[in-house]
Amino acid sequence: MLPIPQRPCLYTRLSYAPDGSLEKCENQETDGRAAGLRLGWPDFCCVYVDNSRSAWQRNRKRPDWDRMLITLDRDSGRLILTDPKANHHHDGIMTYHGDRLIRQPYDLEVLLTIADTRRIPLASVSGVKDLSSADDRFILRIEAAQACREVDNLSRRRKRGYRADVERRGYGQQGGSRPYGWGQPTGRTKNRRDPATGADSEVPILDYNKVVPEEAKHLAEAAKKLLAGMSMRGVLAYMNSVSTTTLGRPWSSRTMWQLITSPRVAGLIELDGVMHEAAWDPVISREQREALLALHERRREENPNPGAGRRHLLSGRDVLMCHRCRGRQWGHKPTTEKGRARRTVYYCQGCRLSRSDQHLDAYVTGRVLRLLNSPRFLAQLQAAASDGTPELAADIAALEERKRKTKQQLEDLAEHPDVDPALAMMSLASFDRKITLLRSQMAMSATHRLLTRVAGISLEAWQGESIDVQHDVVAALFQIEVLPTQRRGPGFDPESVKLHRKSLGATGSSAVDAQTQLQKDAQVDAEQR
Repeated sequence: MLPIPQRPCLYTRLSYAPDGSLEKCENQETDGRAAGLRLGWPDFCCVYVDNSRSAWQRNRKRPDWDRMLITLDRDSGRLILTDPKANHHHDGIMTYHGDRLIRQPYDLEVLLTIADTRRIPLASVSGVKDLSSADDRFILRIEAAQACREVDNLSRRRKRGYRADVERRGYGQQGGSRPYGWGQPTGRTKNRRDPATGADSEVPILDYNKVVPEEAKHLAEAAKKLLAGMSMRGVLAYMNSVSTTTLGRPWSSRTMWQLITSPRVAGLIELDGVMHEAAWDPVISREQREALLALHERRREENPNPGAGRRHLLSGRDVLMCHRCRGRQWGHKPTTEKGRARRTVYYCQGCRLSRSDQHLDAYVTGRVLRLLNSPRFLAQLQAAASDGTPELAADIAALEERKRKTKQQLEDLAEHPDVDPALAMMSLASFDRKITLLRSQMAMSATHRLLTRVAGISLEAWQGESIDVQHDVVAALFQIEVLPTQRRGPGFDPESVKLHRKSLGATGSSAVDAQTQLQKDAQVDAEQR
């Protein structure tokens, strides 16, 4: 006969409570206390509650489960003296049912390991088991395996239903916080209880398939500014002046890029790498989204770790080049020379060659403005911008749609004996290769849009641009080589700097390469057909 515990505890759990209520956990507590009275157990000193906590996901934390395990292990020495639910030991467990306590064999083994040296009774409304009994352990392991299988089956059915919703109706699951730009009130409300404070509140039920007009307007304007060449800092300043995130926080570059390039903003849902038409209205077009993806990729490659906001025109990498050591990484610092007024300089991080930032910035700015106002440059810019395949974003969107239809056809024919799996994989890989090439080409065209916007700009308008836009323009036009100078004294020596003009044809050649590759892929596709 099992011993009656002297200090038992009660554990309750509810996997999912949409309104945050504790009613079902309270029912478990009521039934558990009634079962304890029938068994002659003393009153429970602690009731552990994990509300809206899944026991199936191993990476999901269950705070009260962890606290209860601490109190069951007398030899661990891990009691938390400041926690009234974890500063003493328990010698028995009551729960509503075994699957409230565990859903994974892993959790059961953790519990059994703790109970190895102690006879801990585990009671539920349906019966009592001894965690130190080999027979009861065997039954518990079978029940845990069966519960795990049931959850796996449920998960598989839900995934199948989600796939059907996406492919047929364009509906997607919405978890976490409200997506910015979507979620109009439906006029209905629900109750929500704060798990930390226990306070109840009434919150509206939102329809995530309907656009919030004011937020959609801000998103569309942010996309327009980015595509026009404005820096992310400028876009963040605009967004922070008109709104916050749905969590009430200021906008960051990471949050903005994730949102503005997400499939949702273009009215799409991504499933297994394939885009599907969504049930909600888009905020920007697919072409704009593809252009933003290409712009983000180009900026990420050029600035892999941007760090703090830019403050100097030429610092960083790949704008200045040292003639002495061929280094391209340049910093900015104040000088410490004795007998001279304090000034700041650009310096090569390889050999420490330096140059006055005030003089170098003024000289480079003059050369850039002279080039931007040159009729010959405007003609070259127009010729380079028209090189390659036009309407790249539209081509990418069309390829994405063809990829989706092709994948669907291949899935329908998967059981057909005449379908070659290797040929099917080659077909999908061909789409991915074409899309990658066009996105690379589009990233180059983003530079052309920036140069076109600032072509013919005046000095006053140039000074009104952000430092990020000025830096991008200089980097697109020149490679600046800094040479050692023999000249002494104040002033600036133009002979100590060489500005190597970058050819706009480099962008055009990339476009030609992409177009050539696309033509080769088309020939391969024709031969396969």
